[in-house]
Amino acid sequence: MPFVQRAVEPKYLSRTSLRDSDGKPKVSDEELQAVTNCTLSNALRQLASLVLLAEDIFSELTAQLQDITERSKVAQSKITNINELVEQYDPKKVAVRK
Repeated sequence: MPFVQRAVEPKYLSRTSLRDSDGKPKVSDEELQAVTNCTLSNALRQLASLVLLAEDIFSELTAQLQDITERSKVAQSKITNINELVEQYDPKKVAVRK
């Protein structure tokens, strides 16, 4: 079972209090507009967080792919060297014991 590296959880976007700890309203008018603005700003914060996680995932993936590219180049050079040795091999020149 894989380990969790990044957790994305939904947050409550519209859970805000329009009143102070004393019970006084923070907003005198346009309460619906205040809740809407708060909800939209929280949604943008969540999307920004998601973008940061996606950037982290893609940068990690890029590093892994570069490592695979380097290993493939090493394997390809080894295969090329072996291919050259096989093509140069002449079985008629090898002495056979009697």
